[in-house]
Amino acid sequence: MALAQKNTLQTELLFSRFANELSPFLEEAGLGTSFFTDPDLEVSAASLAKLMELAGRALGDTIGLRLGSQVQSSDMGVLGQALRSMDRLGDTMKGLSRYMVTRSQAERIEMVESDRQVIVSYQIADPSITQKRQDAEFSIAAMLSCMREMTGCAIAPVRVDFEHAAPVDLSCHREMFHCPIRFGQDCNRLYFNRSVLDLPICTSNRRLLQALKPYLEEQRKIRSQSASLLIDVSRAIATELGRGRIGVVQVAEAMNLSVRTLQRRLRDLDLEFGTVVEDVRRALAIEYVGNSSFRLTDVALMLGYTEASSFSRAFRRWTNLTPREYRKTSGLS
Repeated sequence: MALAQKNTLQTELLFSRFANELSPFLEEAGLGTSFFTDPDLEVSAASLAKLMELAGRALGDTIGLRLGSQVQSSDMGVLGQALRSMDRLGDTMKGLSRYMVTRSQAERIEMVESDRQVIVSYQIADPSITQKRQDAEFSIAAMLSCMREMTGCAIAPVRVDFEHAAPVDLSCHREMFHCPIRFGQDCNRLYFNRSVLDLPICTSNRRLLQALKPYLEEQRKIRSQSASLLIDVSRAIATELGRGRIGVVQVAEAMNLSVRTLQRRLRDLDLEFGTVVEDVRRALAIEYVGNSSFRLTDVALMLGYTEASSFSRAFRRWTNLTPREYRKTSGLS
C-alpha cells in the first residue's frame, strides 16, 4: 500500500461548509462527494493538500486564508468538542498539540512556551507532500479563527511565519493577522504574548471534557506510533536521496534501527520499503522538475539516479511525460 494512503486525515465534516467552493475539484484530487457528508471518512493528507492547491489555482491564491478564517471549533468533530470544553486557551493549545494525531497522521502541531511568549507551530511532516501553501494558510488561519471564537476575544498574534515564499499581494494576510508576517521560514508558526494562555474559554464544560478524554487518549495511542514511523522513514529517505545514496541499510542506520526491525515495522503497516522510496521520489521529482532553478541532470542526481535516462523513464512512469515535457507544459522551459 502506498505511503500517501497511510498518512490519513479524519475530516469529520470540517470541510462541509465549503462544499460549494471545493466540489469542482474533488475528482481531480482523488476524492468523492462523501468527503462532505461522511463524518467517519478518512482521506489521504496528500489528496487534501492537492484539493486545496487546485482550489487556489482556480479561485485565487488566498483561498486557504479565506476558508480557514471561517472555521469554527465545532467543525472539528470530537477533537473540537474537547478543545471548546477546556477551561483556558492555554489548555486548548496543549490539547491541540497532544491530540492532533487523532485527526491527522501527516500533520504536526506543537506548542512551546517561554517567559514572554507562546509559539504554536503547524507543519505537514510528510516530505512526499510538497505543494502545501494553501494547506498551511488554511490551517494557520483556522487555528486563529477557533481561538478567537472560543474566547470571544479579537486575539492578534505578534508574528506569523510561513514556510512558503511571499505572495505578491499581502493585503489578505495583513487583514487576517494584524502583525508582522515572515515567509520562507522552516515551519508555519503563530506567536502570541504569553498572557493569552489565561484567556477563559466561553464554552468550557468539564463534564463533557472528562467524557471525551478517554476516547481521545485511546485514539492517540493507536495512531501516534504509525504516524511517527511513517514520517521518520520518509524523512530519512529524503535525506539519504539528497546524499546520493538510498537503501534500506542506510535508512535503518539513520533511524538507529536494525534493518530487520525497520522492515518488520513497515510490514506491520502493510508497507514495503521500496514503495515508500517510490512515493518520496515521485513527490520530490515533481517538485524539483517543476522548479526551473534546477537543471534536469541535477534533479536526477538529487533523487539518487546515477543516469539521467533512468530518471527520465521513472518520471514518465509517474506522470506519462518526460521531465522536459512536464517542465514545458508547466511553462518553465
